[in-house]
Amino acid sequence: MMLRSPGMVMPHDPGCAEPVAAVLGATGRLGPAVCRALAGGGWTVRGLSRRSPTAAERLGDVRLVVGDRRDEAALREALEGASLVVDLIGVTAEDASALGAALPATARHVVVVVCASSRAGVVHAAAVDALFGGAFHALVLPRLVAEVDPSQRERPYLDMVRSGESAMVAAGGVARLSLVAVDDVAAVVAMLAADPTLASRGPLSVAPSSTVSAAQCVSALLEGAGAPARVVRHPDPRWRGPHPGVDEVLPRGRYPEPPGFRYRDPLEVCRAHGAWLASLPLVPGRPSKSLPLASSLFQGRQETDVHGRREGVILEAPVPGLIELSSWLSPSFYVDVGRPCNSACLYCAVPPHADTQGFAPLDRLSSQIAAGVAAGCDRAILIGGEPTIYPELPALLGRLREAGVGERTILMTNGLRLADERFLASLIEGGVSTIHISVDTADEAVFDALSRSSGRFGKQGAGLDNALRVRGANVYVYAAVTRLNAPGLPRLLDSLVERAERAHRAPPPLLLAFAKPLGDALVHLDQLWVSPRERVETVRSLVAQGERRGVTVGFRNLQACLAPDLVRYNVDYYLEDYSVDLRTRARRAYAHHVQYASHIEGCAGCAHLAHCPGVYNNEVSRPEAAAYRAIGAEGLRFGT
Repeated sequence: MMLRSPGMVMPHDPGCAEPVAAVLGATGRLGPAVCRALAGGGWTVRGLSRRSPTAAERLGDVRLVVGDRRDEAALREALEGASLVVDLIGVTAEDASALGAALPATARHVVVVVCASSRAGVVHAAAVDALFGGAFHALVLPRLVAEVDPSQRERPYLDMVRSGESAMVAAGGVARLSLVAVDDVAAVVAMLAADPTLASRGPLSVAPSSTVSAAQCVSALLEGAGAPARVVRHPDPRWRGPHPGVDEVLPRGRYPEPPGFRYRDPLEVCRAHGAWLASLPLVPGRPSKSLPLASSLFQGRQETDVHGRREGVILEAPVPGLIELSSWLSPSFYVDVGRPCNSACLYCAVPPHADTQGFAPLDRLSSQIAAGVAAGCDRAILIGGEPTIYPELPALLGRLREAGVGERTILMTNGLRLADERFLASLIEGGVSTIHISVDTADEAVFDALSRSSGRFGKQGAGLDNALRVRGANVYVYAAVTRLNAPGLPRLLDSLVERAERAHRAPPPLLLAFAKPLGDALVHLDQLWVSPRERVETVRSLVAQGERRGVTVGFRNLQACLAPDLVRYNVDYYLEDYSVDLRTRARRAYAHHVQYASHIEGCAGCAHLAHCPGVYNNEVSRPEAAAYRAIGAEGLRFGT
């Protein structure tokens, strides 16, 4: 028998203008669709939910009771006078008993929605069936897809791609899934509500007969969001993400299907959901991780990066403070301990919350150490993520000492853990001699906005003060420059002078690095972007202020053609960056620049070409790229 369209309402008490339907679980992914479908079929809908709906959920004309289903008073209020009860949230026999006890005498029809993968849900449906003598249907469902999902379960895929990563799926995304649109489930509920005799009493399977793959679901979502559909296999076979790595197909034959019902294409709904996700405002709140750290797997790279010293090109008027800074940092090699971090900076180029990489196993770092030693480096730079939270940090410092490169270790940190004086003392004792502290602002509100946190500003300041008090340690401050913090950088410079005076030492150098358009910075680029003209103004002003206050100021990611007179303050002209293959120990071009930056048409013939990292690929398409052009040897003299 064909299911008829909503419109034929059930018989009801003569005193009621419209029959009453009680929906338990009226918010969420499925509840709003069910409420709308019933209201469209002539029902007065009363809902029960533990929370008020969001604007996006669009419940329609529903009287909502806010409360827990195990609250007897709230449950009875929701059920009062109802001739139809649709239970979307019950999962236990205890819930079934409470529902059976609370069912009003008017109730003629109960529909229980059961998740196919939930054994407890099936038990609940059976318990209600045993307690209820009227019309009863249990809808057995597979995975649901909706245009609007308040929980945003699939948003991590979009976040990964927006931040320059690929969307990771379990087991290559080959798992087959039964997938049904919530509007289709709601339509079946409304049709059964209109005439319970359309299907036999008992359970019904509600899903299209065809299946889709997890990779197809994710690709469709990304297409709908207008994002690149880059879908790759998660490297850890044990990982289970938003979509599974095993088949989840609704069993056929066990339960009948609604006769003749026509389902929507679930991939079209995935595309619509992706478009909805993309339409949401980018709220710079602290993001949740895409997956727990226990499921992360360190992938690493095939090379380690090296800071060497420039040879063959000499600046006309080098800055003494930057010569000294380069002597602290070179020749050195990077030791990457993995991406986990205790902060969530808005401009992060390698966002630890939007990818799958965890901490590096200690043994995996041995190849990085060996390659750095083979390259002639006499010190290591610890990077992450945040290296101070690396669980094997003491053992790593010991490995560096064993390799003969552990006495002048450089630590790149956000400084939060340095607020613990005993922890800092253990680092110094372990061989750390140079401390790079990322400090972006002297303003607490700006700090909170950039770090997407609160209550940590003072802790970072305490860490900086502790580092400045360490006698014999080299300390410099690294500020990622964005539109949010650029106006306050003069105050930051003054605060460094004040902190140094209290520590009875010279002010630390201030290294400005304009935020790279990668990772989170790419996602929030419109909020963070500093134009080439503004970069020049920022650097020129701070260099002048630094000279007045006795602070060495340098910068990175400001090309020579934009400000030839500032070339002497460009740290790229003091350090030569390149990479070393971990297996062959062969020298390569600096991998970061090869992957993310390039020289554009305007660079041809520039005298600075060999020493300029180029333009980031994500900036090339911006109108401001016209500012990059070839120039002569301004600021350089050639020789030995």
